[in-house]
Amino acid sequence: MQALVYSLKKRRKIAIYIVLLFAFISLFLDYNLQIAPLNYFDGKYNIYFIYGLIVYKFIELIVIYYVLFHRHLIRLRSKTYKIDEFLKLKKHTKLLLFLIPQGNTIFGIIAYKLSGSVLLFLFFLAIAFITLMLVKPEKLLVSDKFSNLK
Repeated sequence: MQALVYSLKKRRKIAIYIVLLFAFISLFLDYNLQIAPLNYFDGKYNIYFIYGLIVYKFIELIVIYYVLFHRHLIRLRSKTYKIDEFLKLKKHTKLLLFLIPQGNTIFGIIAYKLSGSVLLFLFFLAIAFITLMLVKPEKLLVSDKFSNLK
């Protein structure tokens, strides 16, 4: 379990650096390029669609956090965790740390195209950054029983 936690910390740090890199690239591109917002339906519903993306993203982050991380944590704490499920835990936690920056980046690009403002893209990147900071792989070290798993 120690090796998994170390690997997840490293992966989380890389994801944070990627989010920060995207933020700097977006600021650079916004300074040098101008993107006009999309005008589907005369642009009347763009802001409502962006609000929908924000609400959806918060709900999605809660669901994927629970499905990919927290339910394994509950099993570890209740001592009903089987060693066979370790590979599933490893796969799910790596997937979580991939989906957070990937999903927020895509939603940020959509919001940026709909609004023409880089601030919405940065808002989604801030959501990804805060979520990555809140996900703590050290929580998996709740039992000495699994300290020798590889």
